[in-house]
Amino acid sequence: VYRFFELFDLPNLPRVGELMRAAAEGAVRVTPPMKPFLEEKMWFALFWLQPLREFWRRELGDKYFRKLQEVIPYTWLLDATPLPQHAVIPRLEIHDWREAGKLSQKERDLLLKVSGFSPLGWGSRGVTVGADTPQAEWQQLIEQALQEFATTPRIMQRFHKARLVEQPYWDNETGAQKLLKGRVRLCPYYFAAQDRVGLRGALATIVPADKKLLHGMRDAILAPTAVGA
Repeated sequence: VYRFFELFDLPNLPRVGELMRAAAEGAVRVTPPMKPFLEEKMWFALFWLQPLREFWRRELGDKYFRKLQEVIPYTWLLDATPLPQHAVIPRLEIHDWREAGKLSQKERDLLLKVSGFSPLGWGSRGVTVGADTPQAEWQQLIEQALQEFATTPRIMQRFHKARLVEQPYWDNETGAQKLLKGRVRLCPYYFAAQDRVGLRGALATIVPADKKLLHGMRDAILAPTAVGA
């Protein structure tokens, strides 16, 4: 069974209990598996935590650890726990998350995201671009993130613009091929077979160039991609 629903929607799905029981008993296989922890963006922040550095290096191997450092953006977890007086939040050099609310518009080139198990955790509904948000609202969102840390944790990352590409597509209204200049989001698909995990393809979502947040939308092109041998 291909799971084309979010786990926070379980209460709204009829007979989902029967599906879950069948999966638990091994009668059916559900993919992606119903494991909420796999949907947490908090993993990005945990990857960069200094106390876990040697753990990740040991578990992943030095080669893959270094490769992931190249592709995983530095991520902060908005934890409301007070820091000692002599400590600062790495790379932001602030002592308290509320200080991030006072950053200038140029300094707020940051993204605030809901971590995972939430109706806001998909389709960019829980993503805020700091530079595009009035300072008062930005401060309010940070305060909300700190207050809701125990139930709806948030992460923060630097904002990076994806490069522009050109993608042809078929316009049904005009009956002609057109060209879209936009930015691409790639969603890789990994499958486990015979105790090995392999990349089998990716979904490319190309959104118009004026869109900052890349996700499935009416104006986007969604196309499957193949992985070469």
